[in-house]
Amino acid sequence: MTDGLKVCFVTKMYPPRTGGGATYAYELANALGELGHEVDVYTQAVPGEDNDVPTHPNVTVTRITKARPLVVFSTLYFSIACRLRIDFEQYDVIHGTLMPASTVAFGPLFLRGLDAPLVLTSHGTSYDEARSVDPRGFVDYLFKYFFHPVNVLLDLVSGRSADHIIAVSDHTREQLRDLYRFDEAKLTTVPPGIDTERFSPTDAVHPAVDDSKRSVLVLSRLDPRKGIDKAIRAFAQLEYDDAELLIGGTGRLEPSLKELAAELGVRDSVRFLGFVPDEELPSLYSSVDLFVLPSEYEGFGIVFMEAMACGTPVVGTSVGGIPTAVDDGETGFLIGRNDIKGLAERIGKVLSNSKQSAQLSDNARSWAMEHDWTSIAARVDDVYRSIQKDHTERLNND
Repeated sequence: MTDGLKVCFVTKMYPPRTGGGATYAYELANALGELGHEVDVYTQAVPGEDNDVPTHPNVTVTRITKARPLVVFSTLYFSIACRLRIDFEQYDVIHGTLMPASTVAFGPLFLRGLDAPLVLTSHGTSYDEARSVDPRGFVDYLFKYFFHPVNVLLDLVSGRSADHIIAVSDHTREQLRDLYRFDEAKLTTVPPGIDTERFSPTDAVHPAVDDSKRSVLVLSRLDPRKGIDKAIRAFAQLEYDDAELLIGGTGRLEPSLKELAAELGVRDSVRFLGFVPDEELPSLYSSVDLFVLPSEYEGFGIVFMEAMACGTPVVGTSVGGIPTAVDDGETGFLIGRNDIKGLAERIGKVLSNSKQSAQLSDNARSWAMEHDWTSIAARVDDVYRSIQKDHTERLNND
């Protein structure tokens, strides 16, 4: 390939923090390092955690501030700290990997411009995040009517100052174009990748799975947006004595979800696994017959890719970026956001048809192999090269 670039990554989310934004920054940095780029990651330290994570030799990690609980204020503080402490002039490309977090300080809040082109990655719009919240308590109201609306403004600030925005799904790209009115020419869809070596089919049965039963897995934070109550309601409509629903994850809804399972008469068939360590995920995905997540909204949904990479069919809702992650009828199925009957039918279809399930499994694994991080990093590299060329031409013309 051509000579490597010196790339600056700015992201609040990075391991040991978990979640899609952290995984994206970590895996993409290492994949770009493998392609020959030098990547300097500027992120936050997580108090009480081991902040040393394995990285490619071409990747360095500097933790500028400590993670703080108040989302918007933490974003502002971290962004300003980055602007004051990072020498941006030494880089060929600056990449804010979590829009708007970590990127607002690149906007018009500061008079001095950047000498390198700025790329942002949008994992979903704050507008969609706010719209998807169904308030059930004070925290929900705070996110719906304060934190997410403020982030809409930060989206606008950071997005206007960017040379290019990478959207993780077609839905997000369309929202940035139609809702935020960003120039379509500076928008590109590049989905997240998947580590197909780590997430791959395995014969080892996870200890939480009863291999004598047909198993459906939900893996998520237990909060209202994830629609886990719908998974329980759909499961309760099935007529299988040998089926089980496994719910992995923790969150404030766990007591009410257990009560719901009891009310629907499926408490003995619904098992709550609690927190599942990362190292156990491949065997857990591989051990079940189906992965389900009927979310109200997902910017993309990396968990679908993790399951598919392990050869497990998936069912998700046709909202947000999920249709970019799930090929309906090929790697799994999509259903309407509130279609509990449809969800039950799709679950039953996979559990009762071993031939179709095997075909979905093969398709899912093949799809994941086409989206490994090396191929995704190459697509991001194409964006870098294109905007770097445009940026140089603009500077020469000024």
